[in-house]
Amino acid sequence: MKPLDVIVVGAGYSGISAAYYLQRKGLNVKVLEVSSQVGGRARSDNMNGFTLDRGIHFYHHSTTELSKIIDLKKLELKNTYPGYLLRYEDTFNLFTNPLYQTLDTISTALAKNATFTDKIRLFGLYAKLKTTSYNKLVKENDSSTYEYLSKNGFSKKLINSFFRPMIAANIFDYNLQSSSRFSKVYLKSLFQDHVALPKEGIGKIATEIEKKLESDTILFKTKVKEVTEDGVLLTNGEFLESKFVVIATNAIDANNILNDKRIDAECSHVSTLYFSCDQAPVSKPVVMLNGDNGTTLVNHVFVPTCLHPEYAPNGKHLVAVSVVKDHDLDDDELMIKCLTELSGWFGLKVMDWFHLKTYHIKYAMPFKPILDKVEFTHQLSDSIFVCGDSMSVGSMESALRSGRETAALIAQQYTKGNSPKADFAAGI
Repeated sequence: MKPLDVIVVGAGYSGISAAYYLQRKGLNVKVLEVSSQVGGRARSDNMNGFTLDRGIHFYHHSTTELSKIIDLKKLELKNTYPGYLLRYEDTFNLFTNPLYQTLDTISTALAKNATFTDKIRLFGLYAKLKTTSYNKLVKENDSSTYEYLSKNGFSKKLINSFFRPMIAANIFDYNLQSSSRFSKVYLKSLFQDHVALPKEGIGKIATEIEKKLESDTILFKTKVKEVTEDGVLLTNGEFLESKFVVIATNAIDANNILNDKRIDAECSHVSTLYFSCDQAPVSKPVVMLNGDNGTTLVNHVFVPTCLHPEYAPNGKHLVAVSVVKDHDLDDDELMIKCLTELSGWFGLKVMDWFHLKTYHIKYAMPFKPILDKVEFTHQLSDSIFVCGDSMSVGSMESALRSGRETAALIAQQYTKGNSPKADFAAGI
């Protein structure tokens, strides 16, 4: 094998982004991936004609990093409905983005979980986040998301029935204990533009980036046991030597291969259950939120086939049901519990839905109780770097940017004499 300049551990967004930019700089790169496909926690599986995303993910049009690598037209994106369908006390109401809707704002105005003052404050929050830059948002005073919403005058009823499930649908924080800066960045992205899904599933994004890499770049089903200054030791005993190593896994796996807890590994989780049915429970491609808290488990529901019929075989629809609360149910018990709850939403016809698969994403999103700093790359030693969205705001945008900035730093050090130890000692 040709001597390696860089080994990248992990083929998620940050890993393949780093590999792409490193190869553009002329460096010899090898990506090691424990699974059989790229994408990390944003992958898609094909099952009997259904496209199953590993958890519900959306592409945000307000982002910029992806378009630097691929042609977005190849994704065949379609936009979801710009708002949410909230179920509260047996009634469905649309909460819409006022920039894109006119007629449906009547539904928002009639929503009984929001006071008149809440509705005015909702528009004020929208206007504030829409006009405030991301850089300014991450420098504002920080608190828990719940505290931020309370201090801004929103009623407990609206916080519990709308903000809880809405925030949980995006960053999986039902308790609203995440950093308010973190939440505001996500809310701004949602308010600023549409979100969309690729025609072939969210995994299409990573596979399009993979096509930009040299054909032999990624070694799949390759597990790293340990990272050293000179390369990586695989679990099969093989040692691969390289000048630099980039750890681009989630924080939990990164700490394991470093044999140290150097990276903040707090995270949130989500379980997504997929069902097949003959008739879609709604006609719009809208995320449905559960505004009734308490003992219920279902947080949000989405029907991808309302957006892309190709997600299911002809004559079938695909329903994704997401749970973010902690529970001790096994898969069968969880499925029955969710269907029982949804029978109150859509009637007993849900009992005819066919369960396809349940995904438990243990590291769904880095949890940020305090967002004290935003960084996109970190140099642990002379030759070892860490990248990924666990260091900043959990998102595709942060992961891709992290890979790009890590690649730039490595290329800079490589160019300045190909001596990482000397450069690091010099404080570069």
